[in-house]
Amino acid sequence: MMPATSENQALKQDISALERKREILEQMVDITRAIECMQESLNAVLFMGAASKDLPEEALRLYSSISGSLRNLPINRIKEYHDNLEIIVNKQLNRILNYSGIDFSDDNQVEFITLSSESDSQSPVELLNAFKRTAQTAVSLRVLLRKRGVPTPGSALPASTEVLKQHVQHLKQQEQVQRGRVKTQIEEMQADLVRMIDNPTYPEAMKAMLRDVIGNLDKDLELLQRDVSVERLSFVGETEEVVAADALMAEEIVLEDVTPVAEPSANPNFSETAIRWLNSPWDVGWDQLRQKG
Repeated sequence: MMPATSENQALKQDISALERKREILEQMVDITRAIECMQESLNAVLFMGAASKDLPEEALRLYSSISGSLRNLPINRIKEYHDNLEIIVNKQLNRILNYSGIDFSDDNQVEFITLSSESDSQSPVELLNAFKRTAQTAVSLRVLLRKRGVPTPGSALPASTEVLKQHVQHLKQQEQVQRGRVKTQIEEMQADLVRMIDNPTYPEAMKAMLRDVIGNLDKDLELLQRDVSVERLSFVGETEEVVAADALMAEEIVLEDVTPVAEPSANPNFSETAIRWLNSPWDVGWDQLRQKG
């Protein structure tokens, strides 16, 4: 147990600092995911511009995402769905191109990731996800028609193939910049966790938990090195307990007051244990509280 209020305050500050860095990291990942989503969407649009007989292997792989109910529909209904989806894509494409032209290295230009316009209840992220699903489903249906023996010509798109390819190339460059920022932020979080582990006043049980988090962040760095999608990163779930400071900061920490705290939950998380630990008498150790939980 830490013997002084100042040391308890240091723990609170460490947890709060991790929370802030985690929030920044989540924003960076959200931006990177949006860029990945736009790349996948525009690649699907490029596929739509090709006749079914000329679809690349990457487009054929999208076929596996079609549900069994869609695959068994009559041809005329599949064609109807396909044509309707292409109309939707054409209507939304210019808006998507505006998003994909943003300089994501400029923090002042990326607010759209989380904000909706006053005239639109759908956030840009929701629009991007819906657009990707629509474009990829349209391509999948074209593959399905080809498998059913019905050839389809390339769609007339409101933007040229060259313009679409330029946007995809721009997004690839922007994605690499953002992935570098994510990597740097993870490394900074790891440095903070190492510093907490090196603090002799922090309990060994907590340090063991922090070492596990560092190990998971190491795996995330490896995934980034392999250019795996940021969707696969584990840090959001793995660090949540360590940096969930809301409950901790909401409590009034008074070591001299030994008033019994609320009954713990069956499986207390880090924040709950930290609150109980900081409000316990000095002779109550962290391990004792974890065992009681």
